[in-house]
This record gives sequence, structure tokens and C-alpha cells, in this order.
Amino acid sequence: MYKLCLNSRDELLIVDLEKIAFFKANGNYTQFTYILGESHLLTVGLSKIEEYIRLAWPKDVPSPFVRLGRSLIINQRYLSAISVLKQKITLSDGGEHSYALSAPKPLLKEYKDRINEIYVNKAKK
Repeated sequence: MYKLCLNSRDELLIVDLEKIAFFKANGNYTQFTYILGESHLLTVGLSKIEEYIRLAWPKDVPSPFVRLGRSLIINQRYLSAISVLKQKITLSDGGEHSYALSAPKPLLKEYKDRINEIYVNKAKK
């Protein structure tokens, strides 16, 4: 279980990274949402969160988190659909929790091609 301990002047927050669906930039702040719906606003930017994830995740285990543009980091474990035309990426737990997030077309097209290539290569092995 991989966790972040985020300490500010007024609160301490333990974040269970494996249950995070996404981190989204909100100005100089970052909002994160667990797959089950709970959401929090952090007083640090998305770049700092990206750095914290990199430090918390073991080097020998591939991180499921991927940065999509300037404002979004997603947990690929919950990836269920990419629609380039609608400019949406959908994260889901396969049950009742689902999130449709907006992202630019070129970024989604590149990410879709990258994901497709991974699955094609796995199928060939």
C-alpha cells in the first residue's frame, strides 16, 4: 500500500495512492478524488504532487499514475474509456463510480495510441 503524508500548518492528510482516481489542477491548488467519490483540495500545485508520487512509489514498481497535460494526473488502473472526439477520458471502478474528465484532443489521441500499443504488444507475447 503506497501512501502520501501531506502535512500543512493546520492539518495532516494521509493519502492512499492506490485508491486515487485522479488529481486535477485548480489554480495553484490540486484537487484529488478517490475512486469511491471522496474529494480533497490540497494547497500545493500539480507539479509538486507529481514529485511526491514519484518519491512515494518504489522505483522497481511501475507507477499507475500518468500526467495528461497541465492539469490532470490519472490513475491508469481505473481507465475504462478514451473518446478523442468527445475530448473525454473515463475512469471507473467497474461498478457505480465513474468519472468523465475533459482533456485536449491531441493529448488524448497520443495517449490512446500509447495505450493501444501496450495492449497490442501484450497480445503478441
